Amino acid sequence: MNNTPASLRGAIGALAAFCLFSALACAAEREIKPGESPQAALDAANPGDKLVFLPGLHEHKLARHQSILYVDKPVHIELKTGATLKLAGGCCRPGTVGEITVDQDSQEGKLDDLEVGGEFKRTGGPADGAELYGATVYTLVIDKAGEGGAADSFRWGDGKLFDTPHRGVAITGDWQELSHGVKVRFANRTGHKAGSLWFVSYGGAAAYGIRIGHGTQKDYIEKVTVSGGGTIDMNAGKNAQPSGLVKDINACILVHGRVRGVRVEGITMTNTMRSVMCYGEHTGKMLAGGRTEGGESFDAEDITIERTRTLNPAGAAYLLGHPSHRGRLRNVKCNHNYMETGLTAIEPNFNLDGYEVIDNVIKSDGQAIHCWRHSKNGTIADNLRVHDTTGKPVVVVNAPRGWQAPEAPVQRKNRNHLSDGGTHGKPK
Repeated sequence: MNNTPASLRGAIGALAAFCLFSALACAAEREIKPGESPQAALDAANPGDKLVFLPGLHEHKLARHQSILYVDKPVHIELKTGATLKLAGGCCRPGTVGEITVDQDSQEGKLDDLEVGGEFKRTGGPADGAELYGATVYTLVIDKAGEGGAADSFRWGDGKLFDTPHRGVAITGDWQELSHGVKVRFANRTGHKAGSLWFVSYGGAAAYGIRIGHGTQKDYIEKVTVSGGGTIDMNAGKNAQPSGLVKDINACILVHGRVRGVRVEGITMTNTMRSVMCYGEHTGKMLAGGRTEGGESFDAEDITIERTRTLNPAGAAYLLGHPSHRGRLRNVKCNHNYMETGLTAIEPNFNLDGYEVIDNVIKSDGQAIHCWRHSKNGTIADNLRVHDTTGKPVVVVNAPRGWQAPEAPVQRKNRNHLSDGGTHGKPK
C-alpha cells in the first residue's frame, strides 16, 4: 500500500516529468570534424547528447580502455555517410610476452602447471620493414605420462595450429628452450595427463573502435546508439593482430559488462577480427567447462544489431557471448544485416539467454551461423547463405568436448541459396 499523500505523489511525478523534459531540451548535437578528438567530445558531452562524425577520415590512435572511443554515458553516436573512424597504423605492435590459453576441454585430473618465459624474437616480416605481423601460436601437448618414476614427455610446434613436429621431449622441471627465444617450464616432471593441451600466443594487443563498458563498471551504462551510413575501419593490415585464441581480440564495436539498451544500426565495419562483440564479465575463478567459483557477475542485456554491413574477408563478424568473459548476456537481436567474412559470420556463444538471428544475408568462407557452447531461448529464421556452391549448412549447433551444448534454437526457413539440395540447404 502506498501511504504517500496524493498531492505529494503528484508533485513528485511533475518534478520527474520536468527533469526528463529539461534533459531532452538541453541535449546538444556535437559535431566532430576530421582531426578532432572523439574522446574529448564524448568526455565533454552530457547524457543524451548526440555526437556526429562529419564526412571525412577520422584516423586516431587508441585512447581509453584500448579503444578509439570509450563510451560510459547515454549518448547517440552518428557516423555520417562518408565518415570513416579508423585506427591509425602502427598502434598495435607485436608482443614479445606470450599468453597461455588452456585447452577448453574439462579433462578431469589435468595438471595445469605450464609457465612461459624468455622473449619472443621475430624473424622475417614485411618488405617495408614495419613491425606488422600476424600472431604466432605455439601448440604444446603432453605426449605420454612417464612410467616407473620416469618424466612425462611433451611435443610442440610453432607453425600451423595443432601441428607438433617436435616430439618426445622429456619434462625436466626447469626452463626448456623451444624456438625464437621462447622458453617453457612445467613445474612438475610427472603427474600430467596424456593429451593435455596448451597454446601460447604472441601477437598484438587488443584494440576496439567504439567500446561501451570496460567489463567491471559498477553501474549500468544505458541507452547508447551507434548509427549512420559511415564506416569503422580497424586497419588490420597496418596493426599487429592478437591470436584468435587469447581472451581479448579486436572488434569495431565492443559491448562489455553492465551495459543495456544499446542499438547499432546502419554502419559498415571492416578490417577487423570481429565487427561487433557483446558479453558480460565475471570476477570469479574460471573452472573447466564454463563454471565459475566465487566472484561477481557483470551482465549485459537488451542489445540490437540491425541493418549493418560487415565487410571482413579475413575475419569474422558478430560474437554474442564469450567463454573467457563469463558474465551473462541477455536479449540480443542480430537481424537484417549483411556480411562477408572469411570466418564464422554470426556466433551465438556462451551464457547467452534470449536471442534472435533473423533475416541476415551471409557470405562466408567459414560457418554462417554457429551456436557454440551453451546458449538458450534462441530464434534463427529467414537467414540466407549466398555464394556457396558446396552445400554448407546455414546453422550449426554444438559445443567443444567438456562444455554444455547449446539448447536447440527455433529454426525456420534458413536457406543456402546455391545449394543443390541436401537437408542443410532446404528451408526449415
